[in-house]
Amino acid sequence: MTPNHPTSGIAFVTGGGGGIGGATAERLAANGVAVAVADFNVEHATTVADRISAAGGTACALALDVTDSAAVIAAVAEAESVLGPIDQLVNTAGIFRWAEMEDISDEEFEQMFRVHVFGLHSMCRTVVPGMVARGAGAVVNVTSIHAIRGQTLTAHYSAAKGAILSYTKALAREKSPMGIRINAVAPGPINTPLWRGDMNPAELEQKMADRSTVIALGRLGTADEVAAGIVFLLSPAASYLTGHIMTIDGGEVMN
Repeated sequence: MTPNHPTSGIAFVTGGGGGIGGATAERLAANGVAVAVADFNVEHATTVADRISAAGGTACALALDVTDSAAVIAAVAEAESVLGPIDQLVNTAGIFRWAEMEDISDEEFEQMFRVHVFGLHSMCRTVVPGMVARGAGAVVNVTSIHAIRGQTLTAHYSAAKGAILSYTKALAREKSPMGIRINAVAPGPINTPLWRGDMNPAELEQKMADRSTVIALGRLGTADEVAAGIVFLLSPAASYLTGHIMTIDGGEVMN
């Protein structure tokens, strides 16, 4: 029987200091994967890595700004020197800000793309060639349902996440014949600090009331529910999936 989760290997998780990235790192480690936990905030990455170690897993924490290509190269080299060749890459690093289209500055628009798109590309450009050389590997990128359905006040974010969707499919076409599977998850509203932002409890309750009419399950998702989908896509159980976009959204987008 094919296992439905990874039972070994080396994973690199960007944005691994919390939210979806942190939950993914911990779930991978619980399944026997050694994990490089990389985050812009190294203290957050260290907290996740320490929890993994305390639970008997293997992890190292890395400070990483994915918009800095030299830093990406250095972080990947450090991870591989400590843990070994990376065969699972998870790109969750991201930023978010609500804004009217006309209020989005050039700098804010560019930064959204530098983190989400250039950062993801820099990671793939650094890690995937090693997978190709070894003839095996899996990548999961995090896009969003906003890339599929659009969302008011997120023109810059939705556009960047849409680019990730297209990048995932293009890279899957290019690298899958070489044994590398490239997939993505598209979360809906997930109860993480990135989604909540600076909303107070009353604002959060109202926002959920507004969304519950279009979310079939009527609630926010959890980071661990998204992590479960990511770990599945990395696993042998998903061996015939590539270029796939898995929506994890409580039924908000049924496509």
